[in-house]
Amino acid sequence: MTAIRLVMSTSHALGSERRRGEMGELDGLLAGLEDKLAELGVGPEVADRRERIQDALRILERRLYELESGPTGRGSSATVIANATGCSSVYASTMPYNPYNDPWVNSLFQDAQPLAKGMFEGLAARAVDDVRALRTAQLELADAYDPAVHDEELRLLTWGAFSPDEMKRLPTVLTIGGDGATYDIGFGALSRVLASETAIKVMVLNTGVYSNTGGQASTSSFTGQDSDLSRFGHAHTGKHETRKELGLIASFHPNVFVCATSTALQGHFLKNTLEFLTYGDAPAVMDVYTPCGSEHGIADDASAQRARLAVESRMNPVFVHDPRRGSTLHEWFSLEGNPDPDKTWTTMSVEHLDGDGNLQLFDTPMTPADFALGEVRFKKHFRKLRPDEDATAVPIDAFVDLSAGERREHVPFVWATDADKHLIKVFASPTIVALVEDRRRYWQMLQFLAGVHLAKLTALHQHDIDALQARYDEAQQARETSLDQIADAMAELATSSKAQPAAFGGLGIGAAPGVAGAAAPAAESASSPAAGTALVVLSEEDQLLCNDCKTCYQDLPSLFEKTKIVVHGEARDVARLIPGALDTVELTDEVRARLKRVAANCDAEIIHVQ
Repeated sequence: MTAIRLVMSTSHALGSERRRGEMGELDGLLAGLEDKLAELGVGPEVADRRERIQDALRILERRLYELESGPTGRGSSATVIANATGCSSVYASTMPYNPYNDPWVNSLFQDAQPLAKGMFEGLAARAVDDVRALRTAQLELADAYDPAVHDEELRLLTWGAFSPDEMKRLPTVLTIGGDGATYDIGFGALSRVLASETAIKVMVLNTGVYSNTGGQASTSSFTGQDSDLSRFGHAHTGKHETRKELGLIASFHPNVFVCATSTALQGHFLKNTLEFLTYGDAPAVMDVYTPCGSEHGIADDASAQRARLAVESRMNPVFVHDPRRGSTLHEWFSLEGNPDPDKTWTTMSVEHLDGDGNLQLFDTPMTPADFALGEVRFKKHFRKLRPDEDATAVPIDAFVDLSAGERREHVPFVWATDADKHLIKVFASPTIVALVEDRRRYWQMLQFLAGVHLAKLTALHQHDIDALQARYDEAQQARETSLDQIADAMAELATSSKAQPAAFGGLGIGAAPGVAGAAAPAAESASSPAAGTALVVLSEEDQLLCNDCKTCYQDLPSLFEKTKIVVHGEARDVARLIPGALDTVELTDEVRARLKRVAANCDAEIIHVQ
């Protein structure tokens, strides 16, 4: 429901802006056409032109009426929705909490996307008359209409020949469905639509299970999870298949915009909702991770926290594939929004009590196993580590790097806390190991697509260049020191012998003060920057004031990150400036502008930009 409401409200805002702009444009065109008719006068020589202008006036006046009020008195809708049967149509549309205040139709599981395509083409075909009248008006006002050219051109006009600005006059056609309707039952139809140029928007509410029909596993379900209406229990290991990555598959359809996101990452979600709704070159897909309380075994108020953990643990990373960014695959893919996108795992802080009852933080790599430990659907794959296993226990992030032979001599575990909040080791089954390997493989594939490997190679190359530069500078400094020593010795010799000193190398280097050819002392630069000046400041003292509004590390994850600190015996999530980040991040004009926005939006007002 949260994802639907955010997308719908954004679509309404964009539609209202487009509507106001088009109404203003139509007012100007209509007034111009009226003036043109008065200017033409009457007579057989202008009869055809007057008829053409009057036809355009009639059509454009009707369009303006539809925008201003129309038959309903509320004007035209910004969004039209084809909703596949599921939670989004059953629970989300329950009155009086209905997020759909637009034309809406409920479709079967398998054909919501083709229905949306048909609706789009119908609306586009209906708009041909409006666009034809619009082009005619613009040509007539410019006295540029040539019947020999434009009569045939406009008669054969179809929506496929609309310009980008003309396409924006169409309402947003949005199809909404769960993973059952898009990952599985409707996948073939979806793929066919994505291969077209129809600019519909496909919103996928990905719960990882058939939530509306009893909780069966779908192809978006994770390896090892239990689900209703399927075999479960200790004799079975849960779902065997690896997860289908719909976002990745959609990305390799021609020219399709794809965003895998979560409402728990507010900045990432809202920013890419705008991109999703305004993309007009081809279909656009938004795959939203949406926890299902009853099927995942989590509390209703834990959805946002679990969704964020799914991203941080690499269980469900976010990414964007935007063909408008550059000309290479690596430029099209972005992993912005994921913590530590250049690493295999990020870290987490486990809160626990020490022997004296004081709260402590234990930092450890976060893996999909840490996510799975908190959900009932993976419960049977974990147990407390036995005392006899402790000597051979290895953290699961290290276990998955062992060879098959080494694994036989060790057991994997994850860190957790018991009921008394003391640190314990929890055994992870082979199924969880397979899950971690599967999610790591997917994450590393995303890293490759986003060019992380190239960034690492570039960093290594730059490190080598810097090392060579340092050696060169050191050699130059040694040479200059030797020359200075020789020049000083020659000057001292000349002074003691009262002989005229020779200019060393023709430059007079090292000549004694007051002697011809002596070099003047170097003046200190008055424009040297003050030591310790930083572009952005977030001090450790100010971290105590941070209320974790998430603005900084969501908008600029290359400079800021979330961390956990203990304040007065309680653990608190706060933001911090990544140590050394200012030395490695290229401070482009865009980064500087985003820094200023981050500082302006910081709730605690503790981020300062120089």
